[in-house]
Order: sequence, then structure tokens, then C-alpha cells
Amino acid sequence: MSKILYTNVMKKNILRTLVFQVIAVILVIGVAFYFADLARGNESVQHMVSTYGFVGIFLVSVVSGFNFVIPIPAISFLPLFLESGLDYWSTIVVISMGMTTADSIAYALGNVGKKVVRGKIVEKLEKKIKILHEKYAWAPLVVLFIFATVAPLPNEVLLIPFAFLNYKFRYIIPIVLVGNIVFNVLYSQGVLSLFYLW
Repeated sequence: MSKILYTNVMKKNILRTLVFQVIAVILVIGVAFYFADLARGNESVQHMVSTYGFVGIFLVSVVSGFNFVIPIPAISFLPLFLESGLDYWSTIVVISMGMTTADSIAYALGNVGKKVVRGKIVEKLEKKIKILHEKYAWAPLVVLFIFATVAPLPNEVLLIPFAFLNYKFRYIIPIVLVGNIVFNVLYSQGVLSLFYLW
């Protein structure tokens, strides 16, 4: 009986968290669209965005790329950046580089965590994964690319375990960078379409 009660409480907590995240995302995108609309005719907003420029965009991208609580992509602010006079492709590349920097930090944290958690469980898991890796070496990397390309979730969900499993950084990061660029191009089309309907 208590197990059923516990399960129901967990479901309610998950639902509450999901509703909170959806509301937060809608609010942030609404605020981003408001400032983008404000930037259309307001030189002071345009000046503020252009003052921080690509360095500001990069920093926002790093923070948004490493956010588990409310994963709001920095690309949501693209209309604001464009209305302030910044270039589309340069902005996409800078946002993608910022997200990839956050992904690199997550990978490094995974490496540190791996050294801290070392034990029999990790060793058994590594043996099983090593067998899978020998059979299907590129399959996890393909999954990572697809995840980075289409999932509106932080890539850290996969990158931290990849670090635990000894996947080489030099193989992972180019895949994540290209995945982030594709994600941002696809997401930007939706964001811009919504903004121009706004």
C-alpha cells in the first residue's frame, strides 16, 4: 500500500516539475520576444545588445547549455539579437560554440566524477560497455549526434556518462558542435516563425 502511495506522490512531483518547466520556458520566450519587439524601434536596447555583442551571446549560451533545471536554449533570444543588428550565421555559430563549451565542462565533470566514484559497480559497467563498444563502436556517437541535433535538453545528459565510459573527448566534441549547430539552425526557424507571427 505504501509503495502505491509513494508512486503516486512521485508522479505528482514529476508532473508539478514538468508544468513549472513548461511555464518557465513560455515566460522566458515571451520575455525574449518582448525585448526583440522592443528592440525594433528602440536604439537604447539595440545599443545594449550590440555593446555586449557576441561575448554576451557566448556567455548566455554557456549558461543555457549547462542548465538542468530549466533548459532554455539561448537561440530563443535570436529575434532580439537579429533586431539589434547582429548577423544570423555569426550568432548561430557563437551560440553553438557557447553550448559546446558547456558540454566540454560537463564532460570534464564526468571525468572528475569517474575518478571519485571508482569502484566495483563502475568496473563491471565498464566491462559490459567495453564489449558493446567493440561491437558497435560508432553507435553511441550516432545517438549523441541525434540527441544534440533534435533533443531540447542539455547534452550533459549523455556527455557525463560518455566521460564515465572513457569515450575520447576529441571524438565527442566535434560531433556535439555539429549537432549544436544543426539544432540551433532548426530551432531558429521555429523561433523566428513564432516571432514574426507575434
